[in-house]
Amino acid sequence: MNHFTIVMEFLRNRQRFLKEVDQGIRIDIKIISLLIASSAFFGIYGGIIGSFSNPLQIISSAIKLPALYLLTLLICLPTLYFYEISSGSKRSFGQYLALLLAATSVISVMLFGFA
Repeated sequence: MNHFTIVMEFLRNRQRFLKEVDQGIRIDIKIISLLIASSAFFGIYGGIIGSFSNPLQIISSAIKLPALYLLTLLICLPTLYFYEISSGSKRSFGQYLALLLAATSVISVMLFGFA
């Protein structure tokens, strides 16, 4: 399956995507695809932003922007998970990861679109 298809599926039919995540359908594929797609879009956007300076800045920005968003996600995800578990949520760690990656993917698509 094409990794970008998952992002387009989320953008076109959000309710079905969220229902599949809630039911745990193909969570591992969704996580990998959303991670790859968001990294690619953030990398392209970072490269475009870095192109206004010297050529090394293109590479630097293309690496830094995906790293910034994904490291922020990795730092905040455990706190969100433990807070939700203590509040009585029944979702798994993978489901939370898929939901946050879906939100991050939407941000990356929007940034890419406005670049």
